[in-house]
Amino acid sequence: MAILLNGVFLNYYAKPNITPAARKITKMLYEVIAHGAETIVFLFLGVGLFTIEKPFEVMGWGTLFCTIVNLNAARFLNIWICTYLVNRQRSEQTKIKVKTQFVMWFAGLRGAMAYALALEASTTMPAGPCILVTTLVYSLITVLGLGSVLHPVLTWADVKRKKEVESTDET
Repeated sequence: MAILLNGVFLNYYAKPNITPAARKITKMLYEVIAHGAETIVFLFLGVGLFTIEKPFEVMGWGTLFCTIVNLNAARFLNIWICTYLVNRQRSEQTKIKVKTQFVMWFAGLRGAMAYALALEASTTMPAGPCILVTTLVYSLITVLGLGSVLHPVLTWADVKRKKEVESTDET
């Protein structure tokens, strides 16, 4: 929360007081740092799965299969209920379409926070190692499997990135 609030206040108070060139350099620096941190997290995810000895002897393949099905069902329900409630308040032009809802379900968050929580659970809970293994396998499946075919899905759903508006004011 502290980092989030720091970012909000810096954006509000510091951004107007720096030059456009410094803004551009700062933005590029933050993107490099974010990309590096993301790479480290996914390296931990990938390596972590192969450091656990004999995980499926303890929990079985059924647990993993049921977890994957339940997580996808929970994700679907979360997207569907939230977009239903949001669409009730929107005009017809701004409603979230079914294809966009599908993309939100398909390309949802990949598990960096889930990995951190599962890592903590693996040391503090009796079922922690099973939670960690299922989290790592699910993250691996969603990152490599679903992430690999994300571009064709976005093309099929006609989801495009909004054009970025450059700030040209020199104040």
